[in-house]
Amino acid sequence: MARILIVDGNPASREPLERALAEEGLDVVAAGDPEAGWEAFTAFAPGVVVLGRRLPREDAEELIARLRRADPAILFLSPEEPWTDMARRLRVRLGAPAPRLLSAPPAPVGPGTARVLSRPPLETGPLAFGSLADLMSRLWRTAADGIVAIDRPDGTDRIFLLRGTTVEIRVAGERAGGDPSGALASLCAAGYGSFGFHPGSDFAAEVRGIRLPALAPLLAGLRLAADEPSFVEALAVSGNRVARRAAASGSVLRELAPDPDDLATLSAMDGRATVQDLMQGTGRPASLLWFLLRTGAAELGATAGAGREATPDTTPGETGLHAPA
Repeated sequence: MARILIVDGNPASREPLERALAEEGLDVVAAGDPEAGWEAFTAFAPGVVVLGRRLPREDAEELIARLRRADPAILFLSPEEPWTDMARRLRVRLGAPAPRLLSAPPAPVGPGTARVLSRPPLETGPLAFGSLADLMSRLWRTAADGIVAIDRPDGTDRIFLLRGTTVEIRVAGERAGGDPSGALASLCAAGYGSFGFHPGSDFAAEVRGIRLPALAPLLAGLRLAADEPSFVEALAVSGNRVARRAAASGSVLRELAPDPDDLATLSAMDGRATVQDLMQGTGRPASLLWFLLRTGAAELGATAGAGREATPDTTPGETGLHAPA
């Protein structure tokens, strides 16, 4: 299948193009900033890269220079061209066949998998920014067994979980090749399709049972989907609040595999630093803090300068944080 990479920090333009490309039968990978775009390019080797307009200029120029050395086709988003027309033009440029009017027959599944999928889903919804990461983190906290089925125009992807941890990923019915963590991150970055969670562990004997880190791919997917300034913008309303690690942070961090910059941000969350202070750190502190608040591993206390030690007075669901715009 022809593969395309979109690098665009604005979900309002990236997600409609993702959907239009998928409807044209193309394999779409998306990234929210140039750094994540280069990581996605090296991991997935797309034939065409589409660059959006909401990208930091210096970082975008560096990405363009790297891409030109690698020699894929590079295109720029045009605000005048309809998404469907652009998607059709890109499909033709890649030499991909027109999409089938009928969907492909479902790949065969084992009897245990079939039993689980036959059960009514406990939770369903459209895929939007953060929705799959939120679902997966909830399933991990509750040690749930089951299958997350993701329906897209080009087929159904499935994530198999035992005790809340991903043990196998099947993309369009086939086991994900290469790095399964990268496949899970790519699924979390996608902004089109719908999901359903089917409970049960009947499939256990039919999967390879390779345990993946429960949370690290989720954060990686969110960082692919939105640029760091979007996370900063989402946290701006809480800029004067004090942020610190919650009691549940230990188990979260064990599954997060933080890099050195993330560890520095975590070390600075000492109950005195405000959200705004943390945003001045190196790396990608805003996306890390946003994710920690969503998973309950961080909490916001009193406003800085309130004259008392910060105590948590909001829960992650009451912080006013939403998906980055």
